[in-house]
Amino acid sequence: MGIDIDTPIANAERVVSVGKGIGEKKNMKLIEELAKQAGAAIGSSRPVAESLQYLPINRYVGMSGQKFNGNLYIACGISGAGQHLKGIKDATTIVAINKNANAPIFKNADYGIVGDLMEILPLLSKALDTGEKKPAPPMKKMKRPFMKKEAPSYMRHVCSGCGYEYDQMLGDVENDIAAGTSFEKLPEEWVCPECGEDKTQFIETLD
Repeated sequence: MGIDIDTPIANAERVVSVGKGIGEKKNMKLIEELAKQAGAAIGSSRPVAESLQYLPINRYVGMSGQKFNGNLYIACGISGAGQHLKGIKDATTIVAINKNANAPIFKNADYGIVGDLMEILPLLSKALDTGEKKPAPPMKKMKRPFMKKEAPSYMRHVCSGCGYEYDQMLGDVENDIAAGTSFEKLPEEWVCPECGEDKTQFIETLD
């Protein structure tokens, strides 16, 4: 089954979404191909639409962007900042693909693939290639299994600039901040890995 890859996010049963992990704009053809083979629309993280401008601004998913309420969300190279996660909280199934095994998105995904997008995306597209796609029928929303999660016993901190959430259980491995490092023990020169905001621009939260 297939749909137009430009189908509005809110109306799509399936979405293949892209983050900064895709690298150069020429790599977007891998996202487009996967979306076609998965019968999905294309979405993105906020930086991809707003800063990189790989997609129109109405394609980004997040708290201040589009909300996805469908059955399958495939997050490709998306770290999983709190702002983005707010836009997919009603997704039935979330699949995350990221080369960083400590990316926050994996804590919110039903299935995770740790690997290079340049290798993984062509493999997925080939596996889903069934030839010419038939028009998809109207979406039937599937229910997401309810699994109660224990709330952390420590405060988390959210960037006021982009919504990135620093979780001490994960740290910031890409910037040499080990898992388990509390926000208070972060170096003074540490900045938001998503938008570069200063440490002083983070807000405490328990949500």
